[in-house]
Amino acid sequence: MNQDRLKIAFVGHVDHGKSTLIGRLLYDTDCVPPDRMEMIRKASEEQGRDVEFAFLMDHLKEEREKGITIDTAQIFFRAADREFCIIDAPGHREFLKNMLTGASQADAAVLIVDLREGIREQTQRHAFLLGLLGVKDCVIAMNKMDLVGFDEKVYQTVKKELGSFLKRIGARPLAFVPISAKHGDNVVNRSDRMPWHNGPTIIEALNTIKAVTEENLPARVCVQDVYRFDGKRLAAARIESGLLNAGDEVLILPDKVRTKVASIERFKSSRATAEPGECVALVLPDDVECRRGQILCDPSHAPEAFQRITVRLFWMSEAPLNKGDILILKALTQESPCEVLEIAKRINSSSLEVLEELSDRLENTEVAETMVSLSAPVVVELAERNPALGRVVLERGGSVHGAGIVIGTG
Repeated sequence: MNQDRLKIAFVGHVDHGKSTLIGRLLYDTDCVPPDRMEMIRKASEEQGRDVEFAFLMDHLKEEREKGITIDTAQIFFRAADREFCIIDAPGHREFLKNMLTGASQADAAVLIVDLREGIREQTQRHAFLLGLLGVKDCVIAMNKMDLVGFDEKVYQTVKKELGSFLKRIGARPLAFVPISAKHGDNVVNRSDRMPWHNGPTIIEALNTIKAVTEENLPARVCVQDVYRFDGKRLAAARIESGLLNAGDEVLILPDKVRTKVASIERFKSSRATAEPGECVALVLPDDVECRRGQILCDPSHAPEAFQRITVRLFWMSEAPLNKGDILILKALTQESPCEVLEIAKRINSSSLEVLEELSDRLENTEVAETMVSLSAPVVVELAERNPALGRVVLERGGSVHGAGIVIGTG
């Protein structure tokens, strides 16, 4: 895994210019092949538009016609001797699940604001959800300066209001950058139309961010499947944090069985160390039970399995969550039925208004501290200690209805 690769989620209210900014960023760093750019020019001409840099990310025909990002797209590029992974997350309220999926993988975020419209509902909600997912570092792209005459007063007014909101939710804005994504002002190249801005461009601000180093955390490995191949029993597994070496002693949870990793198998590779984000096949002793949902960990820094946890939960279903409801809780490949015991401190995820201290229900797009009782023990950790084992989702009828982070156990 490239430790210097930075994963950035681009978020913000619908139509504030996320995909356009990403497209411009790729174009101005010479990361767009000429034939691909020609396709974008032709697609733009067919719709009677100037060159639409957003088309570089909006792959689906439906997205180009509607002008919104529907799915989460990822693209890699290099600039200033660094590799970036851009995650283009949807801004529309209907696609919040997609946004959460994308943002959960990020080291940092770029929050885009249209200066004509200012701070909108999804601007605040996306900023709040980034914090919920543990993504604190962000660069604020103050977009469409060309449509407000490059007026510093407009910029300063919105900056002050947004800065106050970000402070309330504990975000860390690394830079506020006035830009015109469409024309490339202060994206990669410094703009001579805003001489009053003495801060960084977008790419300069991104280069100051350090990537998250999951390698420094204790080893956490989730088992995805078990199968036999070439006379061996193999456990397909993903390294969530830490490093795993052939020969390492591991503790298998929740069974609390100690064993050793005989070998780590990869296609056409004999490398003996597995790193965070890798999916590998582990060879374990035949007498050790292994199944989907188990967690392999460093015995000296082992987490615990719990049957009661408290989750800061974001609810995203038109049907409310009610106290006493039975759902399926999933954490990595673990899953267990759970009962909602308590819904505390209901919050409007956009305005941050506390709606109710103790409640019998949680409505769509609201957040609450939700205590659940699990039918079977699930291995989790506080999200602040280990993000991978601190994230959970709640399902009903086979669909995800809620997502959140573990804030309490036991």
